[in-house]
Amino acid sequence: MKVLIAGGRGRVGSKVADLLEAKNVEVISGGLADGVDYIEGTRVAEVLTGVDVIVNVLNTGRFDEEGAVRFFEETTRTLTAEGQRAGVTHHILLSIVGVGEGDASDIGYYLGKVAQERAIREGSLPYSIVRSTQFQGYIPVLADQYTVEGKVLAPRDLIQPVELDELVDLLVEVALGDSPVPEVEIAGPERFHLDDLLRGTLAARGDSREVVTVAGNGAIDALVPRGSYRMGEVLYPIRGIPLAT
Repeated sequence: MKVLIAGGRGRVGSKVADLLEAKNVEVISGGLADGVDYIEGTRVAEVLTGVDVIVNVLNTGRFDEEGAVRFFEETTRTLTAEGQRAGVTHHILLSIVGVGEGDASDIGYYLGKVAQERAIREGSLPYSIVRSTQFQGYIPVLADQYTVEGKVLAPRDLIQPVELDELVDLLVEVALGDSPVPEVEIAGPERFHLDDLLRGTLAARGDSREVVTVAGNGAIDALVPRGSYRMGEVLYPIRGIPLAT
């Protein structure tokens, strides 16, 4: 088996590559760092030569709707079209729990992921969509993103962070599976309110920023699983934070 990891030098892609290679799978990394541009089409056909499975973990720093939608749509359509020409049999997409038609946040990045899921469904390749909740290690970054004038303004939205390595295990499992699984979701074993999680995390890190609970903009459960999902086993590393009930 030969696997192309689109975005293979990133935080997720590099771990997927390492685990696949440990299982004696031939891995090709395809991203800007490898000279591959899925919008311009540079080296795409080359890196897809002989590939059986695409693991698409491409990401963008664009959070505006126009930039995010364009990036996710165009890269996914390019991978699908060129993958079909190359004889690829399975296109795996990493997405976000809670992203779906009419159900995503109005943040441009999430609308981009909605467009990406639509693009892979409309494509010609057999596909799997693997949706994940937020990574446990990313929670301190969320605190920074919610900081305004030195205070962390956080809603009581539900959050169920997962350990990154457990997501990586699932992506590899899907890549090595006998057939695509149209949609599968993964979340951590514990559910919190976001404000409580940020408050407890900052306190444990000795961060004196005040966390202020504010009203949310959407459904409180928009970014946690609503149906069946794979539950991770790794508990959030900071203990004593109240669980959501």
